[in-house]
Amino acid sequence: MKEWLDFHLIVGFEHFYLYNNFSSDNYQKVLKPYIEKGIVTLIDWPYQHGQMAAYNDCIKRFQEESNWIAFMDLDEFAVPVEYSNVRDWLKNYEKFPCALGFYRDFSSSGRLNDDEHKPVIEQFVVCSDFISPSMFLNTSWADCIKEYRISHFCRFKFFNKVCPENAGFFCRWHKQPKKISFQFNHYHSKSFDYYVSKKIPGGDVYSAQNSYTLEHFYKNEQKCGQVDYNAYRYLVKLKNFKLDDYQA
Repeated sequence: MKEWLDFHLIVGFEHFYLYNNFSSDNYQKVLKPYIEKGIVTLIDWPYQHGQMAAYNDCIKRFQEESNWIAFMDLDEFAVPVEYSNVRDWLKNYEKFPCALGFYRDFSSSGRLNDDEHKPVIEQFVVCSDFISPSMFLNTSWADCIKEYRISHFCRFKFFNKVCPENAGFFCRWHKQPKKISFQFNHYHSKSFDYYVSKKIPGGDVYSAQNSYTLEHFYKNEQKCGQVDYNAYRYLVKLKNFKLDDYQA
């Protein structure tokens, strides 16, 4: 969690609305300094499979506090590609209801165990092709949302889905996006041990009908045949990051 927060502060995120969904680790100790600095708002969300409801709640509660909101899990890292930070990238889309980045699933990279002394973005670099889009919501359009029903994407009342770029990929006419200016690294499994000991017992937060299995793990390993080091551009800053020195 600390790596996730520090990384996103480095790439230009300014505030985090974190929904605690049955956490049982030391999240309060990790989050305390970020809460004290006003960087994190923590919301207790004790609802089974409550991800989509949390997204809708976030929009309703906080749309007046933010210009843009991205909806992400802690195993998803937002990585600018054409720009060094997210704020400069979003300036291109101020007239649009949303801006899109594109997902890559990352495999275990052959690791049986996580190395707790190394960042996630350093350990795992083997990935899939770009597989799906994810949106940043322009909150000035929040009242036009019909409902957030699909993970990482919402539908609008009057014009359904919106794709400012890469419409061919969005509509499945093209196998890959033509332009990548922003991507999301989804560290789907991490190491084999993490997947077996943490992810399988934890289950899917999105739906009771979904579950994680070894078959699912190996299937993801097979689709990951590329290497992506885009996040490495921020690795030295991440390792040297000190929250006490941070200024937005």
